[in-house]
Amino acid sequence: MTAPDTNLKKQKKRHKGPLIGMAVAVTVAVVFLFWMLSQNMVTDTPEQDQVTPPQTDETVGPPAEGSVSGPDDTGAPQMMEPEPVPEPAD
Repeated sequence: MTAPDTNLKKQKKRHKGPLIGMAVAVTVAVVFLFWMLSQNMVTDTPEQDQVTPPQTDETVGPPAEGSVSGPDDTGAPQMMEPEPVPEPAD
């Protein structure tokens, strides 16, 4: 089966508008893509934005011998007193 009316000049005229519209849409999309990529590639940041994290003098490790820590811990070491040794009965 073939098309009954194949007038190529008429078909060119009818398809001209949609083809131009598609070409403009693709051009806009490509320009927008390059603009987005150029915005993401910028890595220069001002000096004031680069903040170093504050340094703490805390040391992490096992607690010192004889220290007790709990929910009321203020950070100061607390000494545990040894229990008195019972004297032997004679």
